[in-house]
Amino acid sequence: MRTEQVHTLILGAGPSGLAAGYKLARAGFQTVVLEKDKVCGGLMRSLKHGEFIMDVGRKELYNRLAKVDSFWSEILGDDYRHYPHRGGILYDGHIIDMSPTYRGFRRGMPWSLLLGCGLDFLRARAMPGRSKPRSLEEYLYRKRGRRLTQIFSQGFQEKLDGKRWADIPLPKDQANGDDADLLGTVKAMLVRAFSEKEVNTYKGIWRHPAKGTGQICESLAQGIVQAGGRIHYESRVKGMEASGGVVHTVLAEIGSETIVYKPLNVVSSIPVEFLTQFLLPSRSDAGGKRARALDPLRRTVVLVYLFLDEEPKFPHAWLQVTCPKMRSGRIANYAAFNGDMVPQGKTCLCCEIYCFGPDSLLELENAEIAKLALEECSKARLVNRAKCFDQLVLRLPGADASQNRDNWMSEARLGFLEDIKQFKNLYYVNRTETDIATLAGIEAAEAILSGDRAEFDLRVDPAQLQIRSESKAFAFR
Repeated sequence: MRTEQVHTLILGAGPSGLAAGYKLARAGFQTVVLEKDKVCGGLMRSLKHGEFIMDVGRKELYNRLAKVDSFWSEILGDDYRHYPHRGGILYDGHIIDMSPTYRGFRRGMPWSLLLGCGLDFLRARAMPGRSKPRSLEEYLYRKRGRRLTQIFSQGFQEKLDGKRWADIPLPKDQANGDDADLLGTVKAMLVRAFSEKEVNTYKGIWRHPAKGTGQICESLAQGIVQAGGRIHYESRVKGMEASGGVVHTVLAEIGSETIVYKPLNVVSSIPVEFLTQFLLPSRSDAGGKRARALDPLRRTVVLVYLFLDEEPKFPHAWLQVTCPKMRSGRIANYAAFNGDMVPQGKTCLCCEIYCFGPDSLLELENAEIAKLALEECSKARLVNRAKCFDQLVLRLPGADASQNRDNWMSEARLGFLEDIKQFKNLYYVNRTETDIATLAGIEAAEAILSGDRAEFDLRVDPAQLQIRSESKAFAFR
């Protein structure tokens, strides 16, 4: 066991930790990064499989945060490429565009399906003397009609959240169905039918690294090492000591060696519940209850990669699968990201399957799960089954396929964050959403360089993000 003094110790080599390390190392400060895995990037890493490069599921980057967009452009140069942000909805073998930009107001819907949705909507709104809706499903069926609701949202959201809409009670402000007026609903539907703004997406400039999102992390890691910083992979944090509101010791295991780090600053992206266990062991019982509350549904995301010796059969970057006949919730098409991830004339699709609790699918062998995904895609006419020459299955226990600020900032996490506020040399940069995570790392480094911790707390403190979001004054929108 040896002791090492270090200016900044960074725990975790994801986008936030690497962004902080990159800026600090290039500023000439002694920087050490500890990462538990064999590679950097976390869920932002790239996967390499023969000639193919893949993301971990669907990843999208855009210019919402000018500071981050500029940072990524500086890192990647011409490899930070624009691509057509074209999304689709897959229902019963039909691909429906999210935007009318490509195929007009019908968005690829057959006339029979479109007219059927219209008649269903009118029938749902014309039924008099109904009781108050008892669930989210009943409310939306009455407001939009059953078919429109099922085609455009219900199947995907139920897969993503692991909850049937029939079992979800209405929020209090909708309990009477008062906002479901006919004219307001028709107006909203017409705006959505003819607007070129894609449904539920940010209207911005969409980009993607040519060699997958991991290219950002790999470039940052290379920059840290070139500037004299160090990254230790397959390392384990075994303990921490703090007093007087300062973290002064971090015990780490690197290979067969145990090192006691004495850092001036700690930048951490490891889960906040682990930080609390290390720094406040006296609160371990309460922390354990909170940790269990962070994922009460026991999520697992299963990613099935299909490699095909054919051109893609659809041009969309991703499809949201609302069809209840399919287990896949979303399908990414890496050939559509204007990069070098997929060789010319070939296709790589990633089918995302969302599991909750003791799902029977998790009992299957990987080959059986891959066979299921391939059969689904074949029946939906997305692939020629005979052209599939390889598959890869990745299981991600505890992962959330579409986490955002609202569901990330749970009551349990806010409790953990309140606990660690007392440590003034600890910069907690773990965030959901890749650009905000990167911004947290940049701001942590700049606060360390300037000596102004208050600025970090003001701009990207997780609790502050929650407050700003609730007040509709969220600075990043």
